[in-house]
Amino acid sequence: MKNNKIIAVWGNPNSGKTTLGIKIANELIKKNKSVILVMADPYTPAIHTVLPFTETKEQSLGALMSSVQISQESILTKCIPVPKTKNLSVLSYLHGENIRTYADYGKERVLDFFILLKHLADHIIVDCSCQFHHDLLSRGALELSDQVVRLISPDLKAISYYDASLPLLGERKFNVENHIKVLSNVKPEMPKDIVGNRFGGIQNELEYSEELQRQVLEARLFESLTDKKSEGYNNQLHKLMAVLFFDQVERGKEKVKKEKKLKMDFLKKGVMRR
Repeated sequence: MKNNKIIAVWGNPNSGKTTLGIKIANELIKKNKSVILVMADPYTPAIHTVLPFTETKEQSLGALMSSVQISQESILTKCIPVPKTKNLSVLSYLHGENIRTYADYGKERVLDFFILLKHLADHIIVDCSCQFHHDLLSRGALELSDQVVRLISPDLKAISYYDASLPLLGERKFNVENHIKVLSNVKPEMPKDIVGNRFGGIQNELEYSEELQRQVLEARLFESLTDKKSEGYNNQLHKLMAVLFFDQVERGKEKVKKEKKLKMDFLKKGVMRR
């Protein structure tokens, strides 16, 4: 597994961005990786919807980004540890905050932030705002991350959202053609094939899970899915994890094997000629 990856999770409204970001983080800490989950949305701060009983001690992402300067130490002081987990913490705007709570910051601050983060954890997961065009941190994550997971709800509203939003990411630096497109919260009756074709094909999908929905409502997303009916979701999540964190490694191993085989074949031919 390749370390020091920044993964941005982006999608249309209500596509499950926060849910997937947490589930990816959970899978990583099971493999003894350290993770910082950045909840970048300043419009609807998520921290108290997923950790309602955790004391935040004024540990606001907004205060951090708007400070005079940032360092590894100042980032760590704003990290909120997730109870009953190892090596997982959250950076988030706090309940009641909004885009006017703190002073504005610039692109240089966003760049410094992500550079510093890479030295603090094995992996960084960024839960992006769907209103990225007004949120510099989410927009920066879409540009600077190693991989973007684009969540798509299998409905007409998602099509409308992306028809309006994708043109705003037309510059080459956003690399939208390499986004991992994932249909989210899929139910059997939904027109997933029609929506998938509309987006030029879908690499992965995550089916609807009643247990997962209960976790959302009860603020238990940091717990594992254990219901047998959630096996489909878990299997699909593991496939997505393989794409995000293992495919490059496996391709590299296959390349090395192929090169060794070609070298051996070449040497054998040389011996035969002698």
